[in-house]
Amino acid sequence: GMCMELWQLWLTAIREVLQFLSSDVGFGSGLAVVALALLTRSALLPLSWTTAYRSVLRQRKLKALEPELAKLKEELAGQPQVYSERMLALYRRHGISLVDGRSLLAAAVQTPVFIGTFQVLRSASIGGRFLWLASLARPDVVLAIVAALSTTLLVMVNPDLPEHLRWVMIALPAIFTLIAALKVASALALFWTVSNCFSSLQAATVYYVAGRRLQAQSGSHS
Repeated sequence: GMCMELWQLWLTAIREVLQFLSSDVGFGSGLAVVALALLTRSALLPLSWTTAYRSVLRQRKLKALEPELAKLKEELAGQPQVYSERMLALYRRHGISLVDGRSLLAAAVQTPVFIGTFQVLRSASIGGRFLWLASLARPDVVLAIVAALSTTLLVMVNPDLPEHLRWVMIALPAIFTLIAALKVASALALFWTVSNCFSSLQAATVYYVAGRRLQAQSGSHS
């Protein structure tokens, strides 16, 4: 149907961009994938930055409310209904919504971009050598490990990881990335690696900026 045709057009557009970077710009297949990852991430930056920033502020606000919520939970142990109402009132008072509609919208916009790129890079049409890789169309163990490490970096950048779950939250995504990267074309693992490194840098900057803003706010309140 119409949706399928649009999707095929979208995949063709991604292939054309890759072809342009590879041949017309003269990057070759490997650098074309690196450039595509950087271009994709940069194009989505206005959206992903805002989402990440709002998410960090929300996380920090919720963390600050933890003692108050724990006290409420104790006081209203046998009254889950009243606790829920009080909790929602507390959230409202601090400007915290239960669901962030803008974040959901941002995710909906970004998803087709990454699924499309995944489909294009997974198909073994992007061959050629790059660095130590004999072929971008085949998986590579070293690159799979590098991709897994880049996922680890992305998770570790988050200073708000709960301490008791920290290692699980770091290890699981890395293991999943390693397994996936060992099964797909190196072109895709290369895209993931560059994308993760870009996202790690972005996340670190977001945490820093959000932290400074909250510090300034609490400074002005005190």
